[in-house]
Amino acid sequence: MAQVRPSMARDAALQAEFNEKKWVWVPDERDGYLAAWVTHEDDELATVVIAANSEHRTVSLDELSKMNPPKFDRVEDMADLTFLNEASVVHNLRLRYGSDAIYTYSGLFLVAMNPYKQVPNLYSDKAIVQYRGKRRDENVPHIFAIAERAWVNMGEERENQSILITGESGAGKTENTKKVIQYLAAIATDSAADFPPASHARVASSNVIVPTQGLPRSSTFRAPVAVPQVQHTAPTAKSQLGLLERQILQANPILEAFGNAQTQRNNNSSRFGKFVRIAFAGDGSIAGANVDWYLLEKSRVVHRSEAERSFHVFYQMLEGGGSIKDGLLLEGSIENYKFLSGSRKTVDGVDDRAEWRLLLSALDTVGFTQVEQLELFRVLAAILHIGNIEIASVLSGESARFSAPAQAEKACHLLGVSAADFGRAVLAPRVLAGRDWVTQSRTAAQARDELASLCKTLYEKTFGALVARINRALDRPAPKGSFIGVLDIAGFEIFEENGFEQLCINYTNERLQQYFNHHMFVLEQDEYAREGIEWQFVNFGLDLQPTIDLIEEGGAQGRPGILSCLDEECIMPKATDATFTAKLHTLWTNTDHPGGSKYAAARFAQGFVVAHYAGRVEYRTDGWLAKNKDPLNDNLTRVMGTSVERFIAGLFLEGDGAKRVGGVVVKKGAFRTVTQRHKEQLTSLMAQLGATQPHFVRCIVPNGARRPGKVDVPLVLDQLRCNGVLEGIRIARLGYPNRLPFIELRSRYEVLVPGVLPPGYMDGRTAASRILAALELDVAQFRIGLTKVFFKAGVLAELEERRDGLLFGIFAKVQAAARMYIARRQIRKILGRAVAVRRIQTNARLYGELREWGWWQLYTKVRPLLAATRNDDELRRKSLELAMANERADRDARERETLTTLKMELEADKSRIEEALAAEQLQSTDREAILQRTLTEKANLQDDVLALQADLDTVDGQLERVQAQLAEVTERYKTLKADFVAATEALEKWELQAEEWAVRDTERVKVDERVVALESEMGAMAKELQELRAAVAEREEDKARLKERMEAMAADFEARLTSETVQRDTTRAKIDAAEREARQTKEELAEVTRTATDYAAMIARKDADVARIGGDMAALRRERETALKAAAELQTQNELLGREIVMQKQEGERTKRLQAELDELRAAMDAKTSEDHKRSEAERSRELEVADLRAQVSQVSQELSAARKDAGESQTALRTIKHERDELLAGKQQLSKRAEEGERKATEVDTLLSGAEKARRTAESELAALRMRQVDVDTQLAEAVKAKETAERQLANAHAKHQDFEDALLQVEREKASWVRQMETARKEFDAEVVKRTQLEKVANKHNSETAKSKDHVVKLERDLKKARTISTTATGKFSSFAPSRTRP
Repeated sequence: MAQVRPSMARDAALQAEFNEKKWVWVPDERDGYLAAWVTHEDDELATVVIAANSEHRTVSLDELSKMNPPKFDRVEDMADLTFLNEASVVHNLRLRYGSDAIYTYSGLFLVAMNPYKQVPNLYSDKAIVQYRGKRRDENVPHIFAIAERAWVNMGEERENQSILITGESGAGKTENTKKVIQYLAAIATDSAADFPPASHARVASSNVIVPTQGLPRSSTFRAPVAVPQVQHTAPTAKSQLGLLERQILQANPILEAFGNAQTQRNNNSSRFGKFVRIAFAGDGSIAGANVDWYLLEKSRVVHRSEAERSFHVFYQMLEGGGSIKDGLLLEGSIENYKFLSGSRKTVDGVDDRAEWRLLLSALDTVGFTQVEQLELFRVLAAILHIGNIEIASVLSGESARFSAPAQAEKACHLLGVSAADFGRAVLAPRVLAGRDWVTQSRTAAQARDELASLCKTLYEKTFGALVARINRALDRPAPKGSFIGVLDIAGFEIFEENGFEQLCINYTNERLQQYFNHHMFVLEQDEYAREGIEWQFVNFGLDLQPTIDLIEEGGAQGRPGILSCLDEECIMPKATDATFTAKLHTLWTNTDHPGGSKYAAARFAQGFVVAHYAGRVEYRTDGWLAKNKDPLNDNLTRVMGTSVERFIAGLFLEGDGAKRVGGVVVKKGAFRTVTQRHKEQLTSLMAQLGATQPHFVRCIVPNGARRPGKVDVPLVLDQLRCNGVLEGIRIARLGYPNRLPFIELRSRYEVLVPGVLPPGYMDGRTAASRILAALELDVAQFRIGLTKVFFKAGVLAELEERRDGLLFGIFAKVQAAARMYIARRQIRKILGRAVAVRRIQTNARLYGELREWGWWQLYTKVRPLLAATRNDDELRRKSLELAMANERADRDARERETLTTLKMELEADKSRIEEALAAEQLQSTDREAILQRTLTEKANLQDDVLALQADLDTVDGQLERVQAQLAEVTERYKTLKADFVAATEALEKWELQAEEWAVRDTERVKVDERVVALESEMGAMAKELQELRAAVAEREEDKARLKERMEAMAADFEARLTSETVQRDTTRAKIDAAEREARQTKEELAEVTRTATDYAAMIARKDADVARIGGDMAALRRERETALKAAAELQTQNELLGREIVMQKQEGERTKRLQAELDELRAAMDAKTSEDHKRSEAERSRELEVADLRAQVSQVSQELSAARKDAGESQTALRTIKHERDELLAGKQQLSKRAEEGERKATEVDTLLSGAEKARRTAESELAALRMRQVDVDTQLAEAVKAKETAERQLANAHAKHQDFEDALLQVEREKASWVRQMETARKEFDAEVVKRTQLEKVANKHNSETAKSKDHVVKLERDLKKARTISTTATGKFSSFAPSRTRP
């Protein structure tokens, strides 16, 4: 038997308690799973005892999950668990989370649970050094290990890497993303000292200088926490960072300020997804970075829950803006702005003022100028002012106006647009009705919606411009090699009410999970291939394809998916959310498409249910069309485009260029929906991920209360299911998840098969094969590779149980031997004590006998005298010892006196030094006091000097002003004196002229009155002229716009007409060419017919003149060559005709496309005309255009029918030519054979001639048959033309009925709306009945439970009564039997 190691004994001892019972996990509604052991099993049921409260339960065997042995507790990689089930996974996570181990591997996943506290030294510089250059299994699980693995793979394999971080809000995605970027920036930064050598292959090829320290933990925008630094002689990591690394780290606070917000689950929730690519140069240094963003929750700008906040930057700007607020016309606090007043004001542990200062510092670090920062804050302030605009209804609610125009003027001032234009664009926009522009009044509700759409669009465009500016700052002209991308995106979401946003997020996660499933089994396949294991590859990514087809599109069958159907409904003029839902039900209910099994209609609400990999989700379709269109008034767009602020105008600039939306470049000038943009972004993201080697991180929210150390098992299970962790475990169970190297297999399980392996060396594979064969395992349960053995899930657990059973027996024997040894030793002690007692007793008896013996008495008296001679020697020895002790005492006394003297001297020195030190301290205190007084007096004197200097400067300024005033007064005095002299002289003159002026005054008064009257008339005329000019200018502008629009439409129609004319002429030319070629073909056919007649004449001549057979044979050869040439020419013409037919088919397809474009144009015209309240004028213009278009369509249809007719004739002629060519080829072959036979055998001429005659008759008969077929084809073609004319008449009738159908459809929609209202009322009544029924059922259940308890109590009482009666009967019987015996004498 193999030797049992001590470690095995310890393991077996730890397993003893576990092996005594059969432990399982029992599902529980509150706690998820409870530990229990099985006491009894039936075929389908089992009785278990709950370990926590000793409760007995009876559950189904299918509901129980096996428990792993205790040695698997807190395992670092859950893929190593013997039993891979939900209960074991969540139990392992709960144990690790309780011991502050927040990271756990699960195969390819890293599962991260939010600790809700600062774990000491988890992200310190020491941790960075610990994980730098180490393999995954050399350290505990950590996000740094994932980043290190990506870094090493990028360097070794020269392949781009990606780290996918997903999870719910509050799970820690943002923090883990920051830690990954922090780690990459730290290890890629150049430093003066080389990093210690790594322990794996990375060392050999690593020529990058790496810092000996990492980065201090960033305090960006959340409560800053001081992190202990590693004591080291090298400079800190922060001082080693270059500008680019600091910009990358500081870009994150900017994105958090503008893209993160406080929610009910998380104080710093990312409301957008981002993919950060960090590019590295060839030497390993960072060469640049780029950020792509997805699904910004822009609706949070205008509305949110009262327990949540808008984006951080609004609150930071209002709290810490300072002087910036004055320039942005911001006054007051958060309560003064409607978009923010209904939200939470503060967040626990967050100082908005400090965060504002950090934001400004980050903007400066990244490279934003003061002008660029002001442009960003200008947009934010404009949004707040727009939110305060109040709109009132006028004219019975049909139109609206601004209640406080001053608020709108503030917003317009910041946006750099005209307040009048802004008001018209919001309250009375101009819309296109047919060919005319008309003004349409908006209600108050519509105007508020317009302003909300404007705010959301402003914020989204500003956020996009912000990310683009950050990307420009992080871009470097240096050459770039590989990159590492970090994806931070929201995980799967299932709420009580799921809408359009949840479908987009869940669709994204569905694609990411499909990518993971495929990638996971690609790695599994590579592992199996390296080990040489036979494995049938299964692409589990296809399991999710039906759901993806359902959401995106119907795959090969071309059935439109949910998003495609939504896009189609968005362009229909009368589509609603109800029609969209009904169309989905029609398309995906009761269908054979694989996606149909994933779809179901909602039972009580307007919506549908989709079966995702994470569970069934019910979506409400209310408001989906509006959310998908994301409409913004074109008038507002034009007004914003004319802003005097270049940044604002640039956001709304329109043209033929392109713009970037979330990292995807899209063309302008076309109607684009949100789903289209999202699908393009997702396609781009999946393409980037497909070109990388991925690493997966799944973040988990442990509990909803955000309490450290608490695990809500049902919540964690739901997230594990949504994050795909359980899906990954399910896939892993289908393969060979457990694997052991040969050495470990032999060391652990050789004890089960003693004697199978001979002593000495043996190859590992051979030894493993012998062990597994001796264990008699099913071959399908394991595979033997080149270096290890692969097992199915549960096989190792069985082997462990067998091994534990064997070790239990071995240790039982060891314990038995030990107990036997202890028992025997105890028996020996007892026996020894008995022998000793008997010996003592014997000695006591002997002593009793000796005590009376005389000689013994003499011995006892003489014995003390024998020691007297030894006392003298002992006395002398003691005297010597006493002398030596006295000498030692004297010596010790002298040494003590010496030490005492030295001590006194030292104490005197000490006291002297202490006195001197006290004096020095006193003097130092005095000096410090004197110095402090001197500094204070100096500061006071300096303040006095400055004050005196300021007073002196003031006095000097006053003196200068007084001197200047004195000079000015002197000059004024001189001037006044001269004026006085001149005035005196003038007074004398005026006295002379006074009489003349008196007469003129009367005349002037009359003239002044007339002038006043004329001026008033002229003012009125000028005012009228100005109004007329304004009206004329407005008319001219309207006329110019209308003219431009009409010219553009006319040019467009003329271009289309010209194109159609050119195409028609081209088609006619091709048809004429085909007709000419057909005529040429007929002529050639006639020539061929004549050639056949010549052949017949030639045969007759051969019959008459056999002597000239040789010459005739030569003529036949020449004729054969001619026939070959003719056949070649016919083949060439046949190919030309085929090309012409293909071109005609293409022309027909182009005509169909034109018809489709006309239909789309008609639909667009219907959609636009429906917005105009002047329906009569629009319908007249539309009817004229439709009539024109119908005429063009009829003309094109006639041309198409003519082209089809000519094509049919050409095809008929072509088939005839083909048949004749085949006949000629057959005749040619026969003639060749006969010619060769005639040359060989001249004697068989008669036989050859008869064969030629027979062939000629056959050819004639076939020619006649072909002519008859041609006549039939012509007849069929005429019938087809008649059928076409009939179809055209039916089409005209259908067009006439189309309007009637639309009217009927409107009536049906009205009736449907009434039915929907009735159904809603019925649903509410049904819900009330369901609630009542539920209450009644609860009451009934309660009564039933009480009845059952009463019955049980009655049964128990009856049982007790029966027992009492039995006891009473027994007692009575005994008493009756006992009573007579007592009276007996």
